[in-house]
Amino acid sequence: MKVAVVLHQRWSATGVATKWLGTAILSAIALVSMTATASDEAVAAIPSYEALAAKAEFRQAEISPTGEYLAVDVVHEERRALAVLATKDLEVISVSGFYDAEVGGFEWINDERLVLTIMRKRPGREAPGSYGEIYAVNADGSAPKYLYGLNADEPVTAYGDLLGKIDDRHVLVQSFPFAWPPGKDGIPEAVKVNIYSGRISREARSGLRGAGFVPDETMAPRFVQGLNDDNDQVFSYRPAGSRDWQDVELPFGEQVMVRGFVPGEDAIFVMGAMDDEKGIWGLYRYDLTAKKVEKLYAAADTDVEWVYLDDEEQPYGVQINRHYREFVPLVADHPMTQVKLALQNSFPSHNVSLVSKTDDNQQFVVRLSAPDDPPSFYLYEKESGSFRFLMHMFPRVEGTLLAKTDGISFAARDGQVIHGYLTTPPRGEAPFPLIVMPHGGPHARDSWGYDTYVQALATRGYAVLQVNFRGSTGFGEAFKQAGYGEWGRVTQHDIIDGTRWAIADGVADPVRIGIYGGSFGGYSAFQAPLVQPGLFKAAIGYVGVYDLDLLYNSGDIATTRWGGAYLDTTLPSDPEQRKAQSPAQRAEEFDIPLFIVHGKDDYRAAFEHAEVMRDALEEAGKPYDWLVKDKEEHGFYTPENTVELFTRVQGFFDQHLVLTAPALE
Repeated sequence: MKVAVVLHQRWSATGVATKWLGTAILSAIALVSMTATASDEAVAAIPSYEALAAKAEFRQAEISPTGEYLAVDVVHEERRALAVLATKDLEVISVSGFYDAEVGGFEWINDERLVLTIMRKRPGREAPGSYGEIYAVNADGSAPKYLYGLNADEPVTAYGDLLGKIDDRHVLVQSFPFAWPPGKDGIPEAVKVNIYSGRISREARSGLRGAGFVPDETMAPRFVQGLNDDNDQVFSYRPAGSRDWQDVELPFGEQVMVRGFVPGEDAIFVMGAMDDEKGIWGLYRYDLTAKKVEKLYAAADTDVEWVYLDDEEQPYGVQINRHYREFVPLVADHPMTQVKLALQNSFPSHNVSLVSKTDDNQQFVVRLSAPDDPPSFYLYEKESGSFRFLMHMFPRVEGTLLAKTDGISFAARDGQVIHGYLTTPPRGEAPFPLIVMPHGGPHARDSWGYDTYVQALATRGYAVLQVNFRGSTGFGEAFKQAGYGEWGRVTQHDIIDGTRWAIADGVADPVRIGIYGGSFGGYSAFQAPLVQPGLFKAAIGYVGVYDLDLLYNSGDIATTRWGGAYLDTTLPSDPEQRKAQSPAQRAEEFDIPLFIVHGKDDYRAAFEHAEVMRDALEEAGKPYDWLVKDKEEHGFYTPENTVELFTRVQGFFDQHLVLTAPALE
C-alpha cells in the first residue's frame, strides 16, 4: 500500500501550526474497500439512533479527468480529510488532512492536482464553517499550497468561492470582501488563480454589491446577478470582447437563475417564469442583444429545478420534481442523455445522480439513494456496462430495516392540489400514529429521498406526513407567493387539510396525531394547533420561529441589506395579523403538550424565539418540555446531541400519543 507522507507545515496568523497528515489517518480509509453486504438476519433490525445520527463516512467522490484516480473525503478524529485512491483497485495513494481544520469540497483541475476548500472550527460553535480559504495538493500528496485567503502567499481579506476550472493551471475564484459592519456587502471580484504558484490576477469587478458572477463557456466572467436593498433581483453583463458592464432587465418572473451563456453568443440560458398564470419555472434561451426569448422546456405544473449541461455548456436535459425527480431529455440522441436514461431505467426506484466523470465521458461516479436506501457511490463504465460498488455514505445504516416513502396528492379546502410525501412504518398495520412534519423555509420544499429525521420516527412505528404547502417552491411563482403574508393561515390550512386527508385515507389514527418540524416547520408545529384546536395531540418545535416581529431585529435575516424588504414581502403587513400569526402571542390558547428544542447559537431563528415562547407559556401557566444545547446552531450538529434529540422526541410522542391514546386503553 502506497501512502504519501507530506511534511508540509505552515503557521497561520494566529500562530497555530497547520500540517498535512500522512499515515495517521490511514485506518479510516480502510472503510473505502467495503463491499455491499446483506443482513445475515432473517428479519433486519431497525437502525439505532446512534447509526441514524452518525455523520456521513463519505460525502463526495470525484474521479480524475483520465480516470486514473478517485478522490474521496473520509472522517478521522472528527475531521474530514482527503484521500486519493487508484480507481482500478481502490489502493490508497495519499491521505491529506489538517490538524486545525478539515476538508470541505474539492475537485480535480488536471489529472495530478486537486483544489479544495477548507473548513475551520469557529469559536463557541460545534459546526465548522468556511472562511473562503482555497487550497491545492497533488494526487500523490505533494506540493500542497494555500491559494486563497489569509494564509496564502498573497493574503486576501475576502471570502473565496471556487467558480471552476479555466485551464489545467488556473481556476476562477469569486471574491467577496469580508463585510463590516455585518450585512454591508462588499463589491465582488472575479480573480484568476494559478493552482501551483498561487498568483492572483483580477478578471472582473462588479458594481453590484454581494452579487454572483456567471462565466461564459471560456470561463470569462460576463454576467452578474444579485439582490438590491429592496430584495429585487438585479443583473448586469459584459458583451463579448468588452470590459464595460451594462445593466439589464430580464423578462421573467420574480426570481430567475442564469445557468450560463450560449457558446459564442451574447445569449444566456435562464431558469425562470414567463407571464403565465402559474408562473411555472422553465428553461429559456434569452438573447441579451435582440432581447428575444426562446422556450426550451416548461412543464404544466412543476418547475424546472436543474439543468444538465454538457462539456460545451449546452443543455441536454432538465430535471423536474412533482413527487419524484424526473429527467426530461432535451436532446434525445445526446451521449449524456443516453447515459442518464440508461442509469435511470436500470434503477427506477432510486434517485440517480451523476456525481463526476472522466473527460472522455466513459467513466462515471454515480450516487444511488432512496428513502429506504441511504446514498451509496458506484463506478459506471460506459463501454463495458459494468457497475461497480465503491462505498456507502452511511455504512452503519446499511442492512437495517428502513421505511418507504410515497408521493401523495390531495385537494385542499379551496380545491388547490397539494403534493407531499407519506412515510409508513416498515412493520405494523394502519391506522398508525401520525407525525406531521412541515418543512422549513417556508419558501423551500420537501423532496423524495433519505431523511434521518423521518426514519427516526417511522422505524419506531410512526407514519410521517410531509406537505408541500402553499409558499413552497417547485410549483410555480403563484404557488409560492400564495404563502406570502399567510404563514399562519393559508399555509397552515394546507398542513391541516393534509392531516385530514391522512385520516380519511385510513393511514392515520385520528386520536394519535402529533406535529413536529424544524425552523419554519417548528413555527408550524406550534401555529397549526392554534388554527385547528383538537386535531393535534402534541407538538414539538425544533429551532423554530415563534414571534414574527422578532424576525425584524434578531437572526441573520435582519443583518442583511435586503432582510427588511424580504420580511415586508413575506410576512403580514398588518401588525395585528403578525400578532395573530405568532404562537408566542397566543400562549394562553394552548391545551396540548409542547416541547421546545433549540440551539443557543442559532444564527437564523435566534435563541430569543425559544426564550420568548418559554416565557409566554410560563406566564400563561402552560407546561412544556425543554431541550437547549450550547454551541448548536440552526439544527443540531453533533451526533451525541442528535441522538439525545431523537430519544427525547420519541419519548415525548410515546408518552402523549401512544400511551395515553383512548384506542390503547
